[in-house]
Amino acid sequence: MADKKLVGQNYTTPDLRAKVTGRSKYAEDFRAEGMLFAKLLLSPFPHARVRSIDTSAALAMPGVRAIVTADDVPGPRDQVSDAGALIKANPRSEKALTNEPLYQGEPVLAVAAVDELTAERIKIKWERLPHSVDPVASLLPGAMNPRVEGNVWIRPTAPPGQPVPIPEVMDLKWTEAEAEEYKTGRLPMGKDTDPSWSYGDLEAGFKKADVVLDETFVTPNTSHQCLESRTSMAYWQNGKLFIHLSTQSTVQTVMSVVRWLDLQPENVVLISEYCGGGYGSKGTGSVTDIIPALLAKKTGTPVQMRVSREEEHSIGGARPAMHGRMKIGLTRDGRITALDMFTVVEGGAYGPGNDGNTASRFASLLYQPEAMRWRGVTAITNTPPRRAQSQPGGMQGIVLMEPVIAKAARQLGGEVRPGGRARQPDVLDQLLRQGSARQGRADVQVGRAQGAQRRARRLEGARQRRRDQRVQRGLDRLRRPVHHQAGRQDVRPDRHRQPRHRIVQRLPARGRRDDGDAVGEGRAHLGRHVQEPAVELRVGRQPDDARDDARGARHGERRDQEAAADRGDGSRRPARGLCGRRRTGRAKGRGSSAACTTVTRCRTTSTRSRRGRRRRLPGRA
Repeated sequence: MADKKLVGQNYTTPDLRAKVTGRSKYAEDFRAEGMLFAKLLLSPFPHARVRSIDTSAALAMPGVRAIVTADDVPGPRDQVSDAGALIKANPRSEKALTNEPLYQGEPVLAVAAVDELTAERIKIKWERLPHSVDPVASLLPGAMNPRVEGNVWIRPTAPPGQPVPIPEVMDLKWTEAEAEEYKTGRLPMGKDTDPSWSYGDLEAGFKKADVVLDETFVTPNTSHQCLESRTSMAYWQNGKLFIHLSTQSTVQTVMSVVRWLDLQPENVVLISEYCGGGYGSKGTGSVTDIIPALLAKKTGTPVQMRVSREEEHSIGGARPAMHGRMKIGLTRDGRITALDMFTVVEGGAYGPGNDGNTASRFASLLYQPEAMRWRGVTAITNTPPRRAQSQPGGMQGIVLMEPVIAKAARQLGGEVRPGGRARQPDVLDQLLRQGSARQGRADVQVGRAQGAQRRARRLEGARQRRRDQRVQRGLDRLRRPVHHQAGRQDVRPDRHRQPRHRIVQRLPARGRRDDGDAVGEGRAHLGRHVQEPAVELRVGRQPDDARDDARGARHGERRDQEAAADRGDGSRRPARGLCGRRRTGRAKGRGSSAACTTVTRCRTTSTRSRRGRRRRLPGRA
């Protein structure tokens, strides 16, 4: 045993530091001198045939160096599987470029130019063909086929010791009775085209079961959406191909490039330092990776093809959807006595996958039915290629099985675990079995708790609205404008404090960098003081008549009497003197009869306290 263990220890993976610091280089990060860029022209139709291509206008454009079509792509070759078995070349397999696109967004040709540009100047004449994107809809009587030859894949059985035959295409349609059954929401268990398997006695298992369920389900297709798209860059040196691409396995992808380009393994140098996600779709690379290699060989310069997110959504593939129906029998102790499973797999446009068979094997392994049978159909659809995605087939099988198991467990009053063993019923199961009265009481308790939660949320919402309204009212008061003009002072409502002075003349401040006028500014700042620019003001005392009009005759008479007593002559002329600030306030009738003639100071705004009382701040006039 090694001295150092990774389990339970902190450790750094070899690629971690490069990834978090941005030093890791992906296929799109590589550059070469004189490199050109490739742009794909994709099919706008789900199924069509190219009648003619006119590239003269595109080749006449400045910067365009070369164009490749399906005629420039080598044909398919035989390959050897990981187990060493020979796999014959399939003429119906996916190609880098095609003259008969089988899904919308499939590449038709590629253009190499000094920069990335669209291929709008290329004129293509199309012949539209029938199409189908729903695996089940193509099985209905009279429905269109996604391929000219048919709508489902079939797998011929290989003779002993012989290579696996090439998958074929056939036309399969349901009968009228099966179509009517499908319209009622049940998937027909009709003719199957995939190699089926079974074990045990199904009929005996269903007879022994205490509950039998027959359910139909559908799982969705899900796109891989790898963070790194299928970008690749290629160039040739001394007869060898150097290609940078994104793959999950460099070893397997080398053999794929060899097969796609008809090369020898020793003439391929594949560089893939990092892979920005594959999830099964980049296990052996992508057939579109060879497009830059074809353009680089035609132009004699390096070529990079950067795949956009829209293009990745099309050529990147997806996990196939699965329509399934299963009949299952269980005993009261939770044992699955019989399972009859039928699936219709969305096979895409190229090659039959194996998700249906894998889904059934996962169901057999995890839930251990005493008897089981699986049959299936792999339907062809005019959709992006269906590829392996993390736990291919197994995820769909679990999604199909779990709802059925849960429904059977509710009817049996327990929970069926993988392997067929039943767990003791929990509190919820006991409530379900003890009658409607106690269940009703439980529902009432749950309803009361939910009602209390709703009331608490409403109360908290009302409190928050009241707080917001108080804050808004305070903001509105502070944002009311105060207009100061020479010789005039606008009067605010009575509830606001009236200024005792009017501005006679405004002079720039001495010795300050900011000579702006900030009188009355800063009132929108709630709850804090804002230092305003220094200004030099020449002010005189506000006439008492103006204040009397706004604040009442009684208060005005009292201030007149106090001012006359201070002057000793009873006149109403405003006294003039020199002071730095107002010394006292209005409390208890005290006031100052003197007013500033020239004052230089920093003015600060004031706010109101939560109780509405005015706070007196230093420097406030």
